[in-house]
Amino acid sequence: MLSLYGPIQQQCEPYLIANPWILRDLNLAPLGLQIPRQNVFHPQERRHGAFLAMLQLVDKLTFGPFGMEMPSWVFYDCAVMPGAVFGLGIRAHKLEDWAREAMNVPEDYDGLVPVSLFIAIPMLAGFSGGAQVPHTWLLYTLESLNQVSPGIAPAGILKVTLALGLQVFPIKTLYGTTQWRSPKLKVYADLGPLELVTAYTPAHSLPRTLSFRLPLDDVHHNTVLAAPRVHPAAPPPNTLLDVDDVEALKRLQRDIEAGQRVLVVGHTIEHGAHVRVPLHRAPQPGL
Repeated sequence: MLSLYGPIQQQCEPYLIANPWILRDLNLAPLGLQIPRQNVFHPQERRHGAFLAMLQLVDKLTFGPFGMEMPSWVFYDCAVMPGAVFGLGIRAHKLEDWAREAMNVPEDYDGLVPVSLFIAIPMLAGFSGGAQVPHTWLLYTLESLNQVSPGIAPAGILKVTLALGLQVFPIKTLYGTTQWRSPKLKVYADLGPLELVTAYTPAHSLPRTLSFRLPLDDVHHNTVLAAPRVHPAAPPPNTLLDVDDVEALKRLQRDIEAGQRVLVVGHTIEHGAHVRVPLHRAPQPGL
């Protein structure tokens, strides 16, 4: 399936930032694409400072407009210490001048410039049953510079980063968060039906955020690359949610808290200024 994304393999290289105690449990050849040894970075080594600074710039450019960029201490304490960062980068000499300037690439730097990242953090639930390697992970963030500067990297890089990242980490159950209007919701839906944990999330700085859970045991990872119109594991939709209707989101949240199982089962539908997400709502418990 990676053959559909030839320009990415030609221009980009995979990288990984991980502490030794996390690295031992990760797959360094996702979908057969080997992560070069020189692209495996130790987050505590000073020599990788320039690369780490550019990585945080990617986050600032993609999440800064939402007021959600990670401070340096959050990136270190909450991402690279307990988890790991996977992504794709382009050698500095391959970037156009405008792209080098946008990324604040030092003039004497000719190393890897990150253009996408996938951060995952193991969850305590992943050690249930005495597991030695965690199988439940939080997808902390998925980002691509193409979100803010289309053309800085090949098309499709977000999907490829997600597909490869899911192979790097030993994930059997994936948790994640995203905003209802985010284009990334469509990418996540290509993985399979997303079970909603929250539909309206007051604890988040953007309450119109959803939280989801996705068991990966029976999901074909390649579906995120193929992007089928209808995922083979998804039940048919029986509700269209208006994601700009805050009261509808709150009602849906109340139903979830009451025990109703709700799945996102397809791509966001846009018609004029109206945005709808197809859902499958299981019968209410006891009905």
